[in-house]
Amino acid sequence: MLTRTLLASLVAVMALDASAQGSATPQPQLVFSSQAVQYKCDGGSEIELAYLNLSNGTSFAALHHGGRTLMLQGRRATTGVRFFALDPQSRLSWYTQGMKGELSAIAADPNAQDQILLANCFAQPAKR
Repeated sequence: MLTRTLLASLVAVMALDASAQGSATPQPQLVFSSQAVQYKCDGGSEIELAYLNLSNGTSFAALHHGGRTLMLQGRRATTGVRFFALDPQSRLSWYTQGMKGELSAIAADPNAQDQILLANCFAQPAKR
């Protein structure tokens, strides 16, 4: 149920992104893939993300943690992908490399270190 809600949120973001571009010229149809992943982190914390990857290279994630769902947009990093919250007031980022992830609160001061909220998060096998 939660996975469907996360994926529905991602599709809604994709639709908003397409309508915001508001181009009169026809746009090529985007193809996408999606995947929901449950992670277990240090201290026994759990976090769930639903990823949406578009054929134009754009990626989004819906992150569910602490009773709320946040929408993030991905940017390629040197060795993985860093996702940033679409709502700038939330100041959260999710970094993933392979099967491992980390949730951080972005420091307001660019010279300060980001605060790691969840570390050593590893993707769990899909439930069947």
